[in-house]
Amino acid sequence: MAKSTLHPTVFFSASKHSNELSFYHYGKHTCPPGGCYGPGKRDYYLLHFVFEGKGRYQCGGKSWELEKNQGFLIRPGEESFYQADEKDPWEYYFVAFHGTVAERMIEAINWTDGYIVTPENPNSVRSIMKKIFAVKNSEMWGEYMVLGQIYTLVATLIKESGASPLPLLKNEKAETLNRACNFIKANFSEGIKIGDIASEVNMHRTTLYRLFKEQLNISVEKYIQNCRMDRAVFLLLNSDMSASEISESVGMFDYPHFCKQFKMYYGFSPTDYRKQFGVK
Repeated sequence: MAKSTLHPTVFFSASKHSNELSFYHYGKHTCPPGGCYGPGKRDYYLLHFVFEGKGRYQCGGKSWELEKNQGFLIRPGEESFYQADEKDPWEYYFVAFHGTVAERMIEAINWTDGYIVTPENPNSVRSIMKKIFAVKNSEMWGEYMVLGQIYTLVATLIKESGASPLPLLKNEKAETLNRACNFIKANFSEGIKIGDIASEVNMHRTTLYRLFKEQLNISVEKYIQNCRMDRAVFLLLNSDMSASEISESVGMFDYPHFCKQFKMYYGFSPTDYRKQFGVK
């Protein structure tokens, strides 16, 4: 097994250009013995697939011992914990994604207990996860390449888990959500408020909140914050702007608050994140 590392190798999306399906990040981690994450919650779907070793995953009051060629799912808003085995720590690849069709796609997979998948042909899943990791490019072609592989990954897991056909998508709700998301992505740097978004889609703010919770399992405020944090990461790694300039450019004019939120998202201050992951 490869040498373990304290931090995973992660590649972030430069922009969420698709509301139907967008990825947040993807990567791999060769964990140290006993290395763990959590307990914690995510705002998106996060799928891990174990390539080597063993580990334990806990969620919803249940616990599973997992090994090579098994996958486990973290669902939005649910608290989870996972830990590498002390003697045979796991190495896993992972991909995080969200969108109006994400839940529909996920629920089409035949999960054990709703969280674990053991594909009949694990080599096909391993190959796709490697292809996703190999992209390592933040340009638009790289974004679409990763999205294409995510669709292929889900299709493969549906096939290999013997799942039932996909349910029909509620088009009217998806279209309204797409309009709201597009408006947010075009205007989040201007300090928009919930009322602005509700007016854009001609919907009461309470109904808009329910739509986001139903379709994406996050609040409107959290979606705006995700857009700001994603853009902040992109600018940290791809521009010479200072952290305070980036804070203002993403619509967060209170710099200390921006730093606090950024560290909650990524575990580093903006300056330390650039030192850790920026081009050397």
